[in-house]
Amino acid sequence: MRILLLITLLLAGFGCRKPQPIAPPQARLIVRFLDRDALLDLASPPAEGPWRLMNAGLWESLEVRWKPGAIRLGAAVVGRTAPDWVLLEDPSRDTHRVVMRGPGPEELARRNERMDPEERDALTFLGVLWALSWARR
Repeated sequence: MRILLLITLLLAGFGCRKPQPIAPPQARLIVRFLDRDALLDLASPPAEGPWRLMNAGLWESLEVRWKPGAIRLGAAVVGRTAPDWVLLEDPSRDTHRVVMRGPGPEELARRNERMDPEERDALTFLGVLWALSWARR
């Protein structure tokens, strides 16, 4: 039993090594939708040229403005609500799948509720009672 415990501890110790350091991104692209943002970190600065966005199965051009610096920052704006993920194509024709950051539509709807469901049901019931009492007169 002690040997089994020792082997388990050794395996756990070897499995808990420090991860290899990841190089910081050389460029970052932010695509802003109406409700959320897509953030793409790039290991190397992209080539100059047009970016494209997959929209309803069709590629559409995306106007990206780059800001020079130690880490190049690019930004683009899309005038619609964001899906859960989006496909971007860089100038060298590499495709990137980007998962959205920020709250989803369900989370936003829950945050924007002014009353919880029980309060809303009670208020509805009071409204029905008032309407019935008004109709009896």
